[in-house]
Amino acid sequence: MSARLSPRALRMGAAHIAVATSLLFGSAAFAQDDAATNADDSGIHEIVVTAQFKSQDVQTAPLAITAVDAQTMEARSQTNVQDVAQRAPSVSFSAGGQGGGAQTAAVNIRGIGQSDFQFPNEPGVGIYIDDVYYGISFGTAFDLVDLDRVEILRGPQGTLSGKNSIGGSIKLFSRKPDDNPDAYAELTAGSFDRIGVKAATNVTIVPDKLYVRLTGIGKYVDGYVKRLDYECVTGNPAPGGTFATSDDKCVIGTEGGQKVLAGRAAVRWIVNDRIEDNLIADVTRDRSEASPAKAIYLPAAATGGVDYLTGPHDYTNYSTYTGYPGTDQQYTLAAISYLNSWGVSNNLAIDLTDDLKLTSITAFRHADGQSAWDGDNSPVNLANNWSTFDHDQFTQELRLSASVGDTADITVGGYYYDAHSHVGGRVNVGVAGLDFVSNDPFDQTSKSLFAHGVLHVTDRFNLTGGVRYTKESKTYTFSRTSPIAGVPTDFRVAALDGVEAGFKGDRVDWRVAADYEVVDDVRLYGQVSTGFKGGGVNPRPYYVDQVVPYGQETATSYEAGIKTMLFDRKLRLNGAYYHTDYKNYQGLVSICHDITPEYLWNTPGDLCSATRNVGDAKIDGFEAEFEAQPVKGLSIDGSVSYTDFRFTKSLLDGSGIVPGVTEAPFVPKWKYAVGAQYEIGLGEKVGTLTPRLDWTWQSSMQSNIPNNVTGYLLGEVEARGLLNARLTYRSPDDGWELSVAATNLTDKFYYVNKYDRVVQSGNAYGMPGRPREIIVSVKRNF
Repeated sequence: MSARLSPRALRMGAAHIAVATSLLFGSAAFAQDDAATNADDSGIHEIVVTAQFKSQDVQTAPLAITAVDAQTMEARSQTNVQDVAQRAPSVSFSAGGQGGGAQTAAVNIRGIGQSDFQFPNEPGVGIYIDDVYYGISFGTAFDLVDLDRVEILRGPQGTLSGKNSIGGSIKLFSRKPDDNPDAYAELTAGSFDRIGVKAATNVTIVPDKLYVRLTGIGKYVDGYVKRLDYECVTGNPAPGGTFATSDDKCVIGTEGGQKVLAGRAAVRWIVNDRIEDNLIADVTRDRSEASPAKAIYLPAAATGGVDYLTGPHDYTNYSTYTGYPGTDQQYTLAAISYLNSWGVSNNLAIDLTDDLKLTSITAFRHADGQSAWDGDNSPVNLANNWSTFDHDQFTQELRLSASVGDTADITVGGYYYDAHSHVGGRVNVGVAGLDFVSNDPFDQTSKSLFAHGVLHVTDRFNLTGGVRYTKESKTYTFSRTSPIAGVPTDFRVAALDGVEAGFKGDRVDWRVAADYEVVDDVRLYGQVSTGFKGGGVNPRPYYVDQVVPYGQETATSYEAGIKTMLFDRKLRLNGAYYHTDYKNYQGLVSICHDITPEYLWNTPGDLCSATRNVGDAKIDGFEAEFEAQPVKGLSIDGSVSYTDFRFTKSLLDGSGIVPGVTEAPFVPKWKYAVGAQYEIGLGEKVGTLTPRLDWTWQSSMQSNIPNNVTGYLLGEVEARGLLNARLTYRSPDDGWELSVAATNLTDKFYYVNKYDRVVQSGNAYGMPGRPREIIVSVKRNF
């Protein structure tokens, strides 16, 4: 269970930890000296979480949790889930990669997660809103709308959250309506013609009985990556012709723009002192542009020796989204990423007795969308795809919770998930001469029973145990037709039309934990927990032989941690070490001769993009988080994490895994964040001014298996550090707020992720992060 740290890693780690701990212990000492003079301050406020089916202080929960409330998210200029995850230790979050659409999330926690958006490849990090599970990665790159808090649970959550939380889970909780108006209206303007509006209010229908909360959001911002017309810029002809002129400044369009409208209504009915019902309905209409991308490498054989790469730090590309350029079959896709989603959920809580509570959570959700992907980001036609999807899911969870005096808390329950989806669109792999239309129905169900209990041995010592049984079933039907009238479907995929395949499996997950409060506000804990990610069917077969199932991923994690609240609540310091045994890693392979007809080997028809169980691994790491308020008005917070992911075994020829050498995709070894703010009093009649700085850093990471196919590090995402700043004025009565914020203050060019597709389509590309943006907002609180 010991972490294997290389000398280089130790040197890097020492430097990174020094940055965080210098602030940490400096502020701790400051807090200790100042404790007597500020004894009347309340200190760091408590954050209540419900990770273990019961409300409790985050400091008493025996597992690693990052909990962030609405006030902190606003101070940090965090407007979406990705922003929150960026600051959390051991969490990697990116959106919009590999043609999944700008709203599609790929999340990893402690090295475990998902990098493929296709429905059968389920997420490894569960995402929940108000305890409702979102079963697909489409549409999970949420904006933060009227939230109370976000909980990020790290490590396998097989008993607490269920399947597909093998890496952890991210839970968003919205504000509940009550008799406090809690109303606000906020206007935002900024770089790239950004304009936004948010508003919310509570409405009392029947005092002490019935409340409604209404929330709305609108956001528009231009794209930050310009699509240039190659012929217009250079004067040289390009495949497909001209798409823009000098009158347009040679700009065809942009990528990365957003246009979102969303609304939410929550109804809270307090029937009596024992029954409460919360009904929530939400709707989102997203008309964003395609995900921003930039070509890094293009093969000369495909481009005719023409250089279609733009400047290395330019936010530009030569994407045309055009297939068959210069031929009678030429077509051009709209560079869009659209999403429609809506849902209804109901949470009914009944106190059957003083010590027995029944909770029912019922929900239905719908999502559909379409997006374009110019896979080569150039005028040539290496890959040019159009994706469509729709998804309906129904979920029902029942919990029965009991308290046995002060001795024990017990929860038992059941969960049901039923989903029906379609994945389709046009796949044009021009480099291989393959073009087809798909419309694949995918149905799945999942059923589980679970039990969770906490035994309070003494008022300081607790034992926790849990178990969950899950049974899953999936059916996938393939549809393959020709997109061109009168042209037969390509023989390589024609035989797939109508083929049906499925997967069935079950799993028992368990958890045991112990925690002990050594002295007041200093708690030690240890736990062993398991989790799994569902199995499925390879969703990208090019031949019938490639319709193969893959098994469940499994993980067993051993964790020890400490949680402290020190110096009269002026310093919160939490840390954890973990070791994970990770089995049956689900990876994407580009060479699969064992399921490809032999006569096609080493020819242009030797195509593979299959999800398989490719390896086993061991993961060791540690995390630390702190929050300090050494003097009144000053707040400092930060985190650091180290993740050592090591493949120990390759399960498949062609996996690309070399045990002990290959790095897992989207797993930076080191990550840290530090932020500070100070509230300056301007006088009782003037208000306050609060400046804040936030710095985040993560080490380099790989984006593909195998790593570094060409020897040019095309799939390596470089290390990056980003600085954000915010200045907020508040009126004396907190009725008005005026903020000026800068994200990526140093205007650093960096890639969020990269994709080395040399084996599949001969090219490589990356997704540039957002450049510096200045944002001004005015908020009125009522």
